[in-house]
Amino acid sequence: MAAYSCDEQKPSCANCVKQGADCEYRAPTSREASHTSPLPDGTPTLTSSDADSARTGVGAGTISEQQLLSESGPAPVNDNLARTDLTLNIPQLRLLQGSKLTALRSHYTTVTAKTLAAHTDAEDVYKITLPELAFSHPYLLHAILSLSALHLSRLARADSEAQSYLSQAEQYRSAALHGFQTTVHGIDDSNFKAVLLFTGILFPHACATWIALTNDLSFAFSNIISNLILTRRMRFMVTDFYTKMQESELARVVPLDVKNIDWYSATRPATTELVQLRKFAQIMHHVYPPDIIDAYSSACNLLERIFDAAAASPTPPSDGLLKTWIHLVSERYIELLAEKQPGSLIIFAHFAVLMHRAAECYWYMQGVAEQILRVAEYLVPVEWRTWLEWPREQIGLGEKE
Repeated sequence: MAAYSCDEQKPSCANCVKQGADCEYRAPTSREASHTSPLPDGTPTLTSSDADSARTGVGAGTISEQQLLSESGPAPVNDNLARTDLTLNIPQLRLLQGSKLTALRSHYTTVTAKTLAAHTDAEDVYKITLPELAFSHPYLLHAILSLSALHLSRLARADSEAQSYLSQAEQYRSAALHGFQTTVHGIDDSNFKAVLLFTGILFPHACATWIALTNDLSFAFSNIISNLILTRRMRFMVTDFYTKMQESELARVVPLDVKNIDWYSATRPATTELVQLRKFAQIMHHVYPPDIIDAYSSACNLLERIFDAAAASPTPPSDGLLKTWIHLVSERYIELLAEKQPGSLIIFAHFAVLMHRAAECYWYMQGVAEQILRVAEYLVPVEWRTWLEWPREQIGLGEKE
């Protein structure tokens, strides 16, 4: 039994809120009952055969358009474990996994939280504000528990220990996504902070799960696409509350290298280290139809501006800078990437160079650039692979055998 009792106060008893529990006496509001969740059932899994669906779903801002998401998640999950975990509420998690739960929460607040901050001003938001909000928003608590388990899996010395943490991370992640989908039926002043932080810490989850635990590079690619789509979708849920976020304490989490930049009107830099990519952009005008030229040109131009912003910063690129490119590339580009088109993969491999540099500061990006490059080399035809030489040199994989 729980070590505390519910005092049956409405809308949620004080003891349940303090313990981070779902209060059984809490009455749902009519507003919650009358809306559809911004996050559809499940999480996205997209392969090349799903490219047609991606045209209508990727980056869509309306809830109805988000039906692209399928039943399966972006990473392999034991169905029985996932199904069981999705039914768990917070008291059950505490009773069944008390010591493990405490260890995960402690590791998050003392270690993991600090690793999420792009600068010191943001540390208290992740260390204090986010856990405080998690008491009232169980899906957020599940998310930080999952992230803590992921972090511990990277620190584990034994493979068996790492696998145990990965299993916990996936179960909590599934519970977080399910909890978000079933309890968040609209974003307003009462929950926008929790939702913004939730969408923010899903990116570390996505990066960490881009490294599929398999040698099947086709599966690894599908995993990457799934998480790209989820990352893009989350942005559209919270765009309307960005101004409110800037006026709150959450403004401190915005990295310095993305502040005060209008990406839509920013001019293309006169010079760039993406010399080979510029040559590719010139050649593709003689190869592709107009719609593909537009998609690739805009993706390349945006990537040049991202690299330019990174070069102006004294620190490695922030995860916010990387998300900027993921968020702003066109739907058509993502569709072409899902179709495994060589040009899209070449551009994506150049983007991976930034992820490699960011990995100096973010543990959850370690190994991601290498995975992307291996996938690109696997999927890009031999006659196109010379365009991958610069990313390979920058990421440090040496000469291609």
